[in-house]
Amino acid sequence: MKECYLCRGVVEKKLVVVEREWNGKKIIIEGVPAEVCEQCGEKYFDSETTLKLEKIKKASTYPQEQDISISALVRRFDRLPNQQRVSG
Repeated sequence: MKECYLCRGVVEKKLVVVEREWNGKKIIIEGVPAEVCEQCGEKYFDSETTLKLEKIKKASTYPQEQDISISALVRRFDRLPNQQRVSG
């Protein structure tokens, strides 16, 4: 994706912090790969990331289940082909 579906702004790959409230619990997940609009801030997640976020949600929703830790791949966006470097 190179353009935001909402505002048509430029979308850039980043690692973001996801904050969600599930079943009365606030969950903060750091280092989540996403595509983020530079103009409006809208975040887009790929299917693999979305599934992992749902697993975390399920584990926090059902108290009879044990807390889990899901390992996530760390993507080095600076090493992707055809990726322009942005100074900031």
